[in-house]
Amino acid sequence: MEKDISLKIEIFTSKDDGRHRITSKKEIEFVLQNIAEKTSRVALYSGDTDDFILTTLLGVDSTGLWLEQSPSGPDNQRIATSSKLVFVSSHLQVKVQFTANHASSVVYQGYPAFYLPLPDSIYRLQRREYYRLAVPASEPLRCVIPVEKPAKKRTHEIIIMDISCGGVGLTCSESDIELVPGESYPNCRIDLPEAGTIIGTIVVRNLVILTSASGHEQKRAGCEFKDLDGQSIILLQRYVMNMQRAAKARTP
Repeated sequence: MEKDISLKIEIFTSKDDGRHRITSKKEIEFVLQNIAEKTSRVALYSGDTDDFILTTLLGVDSTGLWLEQSPSGPDNQRIATSSKLVFVSSHLQVKVQFTANHASSVVYQGYPAFYLPLPDSIYRLQRREYYRLAVPASEPLRCVIPVEKPAKKRTHEIIIMDISCGGVGLTCSESDIELVPGESYPNCRIDLPEAGTIIGTIVVRNLVILTSASGHEQKRAGCEFKDLDGQSIILLQRYVMNMQRAAKARTP
């Protein structure tokens, strides 16, 4: 059972922009559409107070979004006349937040609604352990690690056992690059089917050597993503969601 995400307003600084702020219009629309599809709770704050209404996202398109109005007339009046609004919800167990300057009172598919223009940016802030997806052997992923020192191979493609927005688990053979715990490996590339390509730095956090009954050794490395940007996190979340949907579709 998924836990409810707190809908309290988060205070962001300029340091949060690179990691938590998303500016891609396509990705913003994708996140908000998913919130609408899941009928996730939305808190809409008005002004510089703690006053808010709990509502749902009725619809999203490339221009804006529609939120259901409150049963309370005074609350709706406060929202409609406010020059500062804060939208807080969740997407795949991750808090989503953005600000708006104005909400228009409209009717959307027969419902009294508030219309907000599509924001220029949104914040996604995760304060919990990342969901880790075991990569199916039938649809393998590989982490392509560049080699800076002169070598026969300029890159190494290492099989990914599991993946999350926090990092990857790698299975290394004898011919693969020698991964060292504590070391960082920049410009690693992972191609995510039907989602996109991410490029970032991984840091090796642990390395385990397993020996089979036949005496064959295999190394497994637990790696953490370092300062992965917001767009890459969205792509990873999209990949995980696509894989979960595909698994459910195969279940009788």
